[in-house]
Amino acid sequence: MKTSLRYMIVLCMVWVQIALIAMAVLMIDHTGPDQVWRWNVPFWTLLVGYILGFLLLPFSRGLEKSKTLKWWLRIDFVITIMMFVPAYFGLAGCHVKYISEKGDYILFYRGGFLSAPHVNLGVKSGIIIKSLSYFPIEYWNISNDDWNIDDTTGCFWLTSSRNNDRQLFIAPIDSCKYKINESVINKRIDSLYHCSLSRYDRMDFVMPDDFSTISYTDSASVSYFNTDDCWYPFAEIIYTPEDSNISPDSVIIRYKDSNEDIVYPKDSIPHMSPMQIQQFIRQLKRR
Repeated sequence: MKTSLRYMIVLCMVWVQIALIAMAVLMIDHTGPDQVWRWNVPFWTLLVGYILGFLLLPFSRGLEKSKTLKWWLRIDFVITIMMFVPAYFGLAGCHVKYISEKGDYILFYRGGFLSAPHVNLGVKSGIIIKSLSYFPIEYWNISNDDWNIDDTTGCFWLTSSRNNDRQLFIAPIDSCKYKINESVINKRIDSLYHCSLSRYDRMDFVMPDDFSTISYTDSASVSYFNTDDCWYPFAEIIYTPEDSNISPDSVIIRYKDSNEDIVYPKDSIPHMSPMQIQQFIRQLKRR
């Protein structure tokens, strides 16, 4: 009968499923690219709504239902089956994996198995985690001892490995403090560079005066990224050219918007520290 307890449960579950899916869509739609929800709220909301799509029709079998409810449950069940693969990628895309936490700061990873290995540093803000920095490393190789926060200078450091390559990252968590403590940060960066040159295969440093990024890729090349472009380097210094028409005793300077490389004798451009690289790039920009 339509007044039975099981019928009322089915009816409630239908409305709960609709509400859950609507809530999940709204949460995902109103979350910026640098924000994620804490406790995986969109993930669990979508997952519960999806599971209900599988359970409602079998659970209501044998009940006397209205024609509208009967067709709703059938259509819902078919759509749920058809959405199995898309739902898998959708759930994986909104699932946030917590890696390590220190106070209000947290390392997390989000995205499905097709996503490139990466880690985000975020800070908790109510029910939201605001992303501060992005690091292209494998998240499962990080422990609590591999990163730290210096609230006094607004500085963050992280070490990890990717495909057996050791990596070091220095980045700001508070741009004002990072800028104010420029001399301290510069000394720390140069000191870490000289101490870590032989231990790390890649080192990324965000410079405090203009927030440009200098990336050392082993001993073969150095990339300089402008403040507003973290994907494509403004300039690259390549110490070991792979081009067959260029002498191995040369150094290549490659610009982002240039079609031609600039070639220098190797002895004229030695390996430089981050501060020296920054000064060198500034001189090139003035030309």
